[in-house]
Amino acid sequence: RFMKDHMFLLTLFICALTDIVTYRIRNIVLITSAAALLLFDFTTGTISDPLSDLCRAIIVFIILIPFYAAGFLGAGDVKLIMVSAMYAGWESLIGILAGGVAASIGIVIMINRIKHEPVWKIKYPFAFALFLGALPVWF
Repeated sequence: RFMKDHMFLLTLFICALTDIVTYRIRNIVLITSAAALLLFDFTTGTISDPLSDLCRAIIVFIILIPFYAAGFLGAGDVKLIMVSAMYAGWESLIGILAGGVAASIGIVIMINRIKHEPVWKIKYPFAFALFLGALPVWF
């Protein structure tokens, strides 16, 4: 479990850094991380571990499609949440998302005070907010 936790936090950290700088989340980071998790689960557990990880990712994808279609989430954000579901499981994912939403609200308020833009026009790095939301769950 220790290795999975660190792999997950490293993935979130790399995605947060790239999202802050470029407002993009690189597919290669997410694909590599998901593949490493599946390989780790396959070699250390049973066949049901990687299958349950994939099922969680597919369910999260189905749930998040309307948010992507409405423009609330970008494609990279959806993929990052899918990978987060694979690593964290349902219970921790709910805490991570709650923390991520709280961090997002704080980030939007700070940006609003600096730029004086309407809230709906503010673009911010959600991967960074998700990283901040994951820290209390793991520590």
